[in-house]
Amino acid sequence: MEKTPLSDSAQVGAGAEDGRHILVVDDDDSIRTVVRWQLNDSGFRVVEADDGAMALRLMARDQPLLVVLDLSLRAVGGLDVLREIRSGRAEVPRDLPVMILSGRSGETDRIVGLDLGADDYLVKPFSPGELAARIRSLLRRATPFTTPQVVSIGSLRIEVSSREVTVARDRIELTVKEFDLLFFLATHPRQVFTRRQLLEGVWHSSDFLGEATVTEHVHRLRNKLGRDPGVPLIRTVRGVGYHFGGPSVPR
Repeated sequence: MEKTPLSDSAQVGAGAEDGRHILVVDDDDSIRTVVRWQLNDSGFRVVEADDGAMALRLMARDQPLLVVLDLSLRAVGGLDVLREIRSGRAEVPRDLPVMILSGRSGETDRIVGLDLGADDYLVKPFSPGELAARIRSLLRRATPFTTPQVVSIGSLRIEVSSREVTVARDRIELTVKEFDLLFFLATHPRQVFTRRQLLEGVWHSSDFLGEATVTEHVHRLRNKLGRDPGVPLIRTVRGVGYHFGGPSVPR
């Protein structure tokens, strides 16, 4: 396959509110395309590089949220890029999350990558959905989350201390777990969660509850929130799970 050259300004995808992004570094344009599509669908903005030297320039210039890094790159290899990041010489934070996405499946390659400071290692061929889920997990661990006291989204207002929810100033009566589910989704806007992930994140267990529990609670939440145009929808991603379709504004 003929490769499409990239410029240092090559950027594709939906823009995050703060302009930050995930940098995907791979010399195979078909792999970059698959990763970009999946991450765009998960609400992330993507910047691409097809060699290690370009990746280091883009990291220094644009400060990505996370790097998806192939090992087999031209000129500057993936392990060299990782060494530069962890050494502090790359003009990015030394703790920048790095996920290796590589065709090297041997145990030695995994050990070397992880020992050099990679946060995760995924072998090609890979599941795009699993890649996105792992990236979300890395970002959750890398970003300290401070619970907001109020979350306002359009006409929806969630008061944490009183556990009160209003839509256009009308109070909505929710059960304990309905509130917990709404708050969890609203504070992770546009991120897609499987039913199993929601069981773990909201119910703190996926061992004894069936996924139908999540389906039923989402159904009840949709009915209670109604169809006010100022309230983002809890959207179904077919074959995956759910996401909250709008940005939250903690206050």
